Amino acid sequence: MIWWLLGVAVGVLIWGGIWKSNLPLAFGILLGVLLAWFLSLFIEPYVTGMENIPLWLPPLPLVTVAIILFVYGVVVWFRGNEALSTKKPDEPEQH
Repeated sequence: MIWWLLGVAVGVLIWGGIWKSNLPLAFGILLGVLLAWFLSLFIEPYVTGMENIPLWLPPLPLVTVAIILFVYGVVVWFRGNEALSTKKPDEPEQH
């Protein structure tokens, strides 16, 4: 119990330092921890052995990452054309 409390205290201190130096990163960490806690409520019976592990649970992290990367790719595909330069062919190159 004391090691768990010590770990939480160290984590909060590190997170507090990140909050001072990089606010978006600290906010992302906070949202990630809250999301992980919320999702852990659903998989707790499987982890503790109260229920049989369903077939879809082990590959769920890989599938989640693949879907997120696919969505990012689609967003870049459609919005990437706006980031291309609109240089006319008769203009000289600028370095």
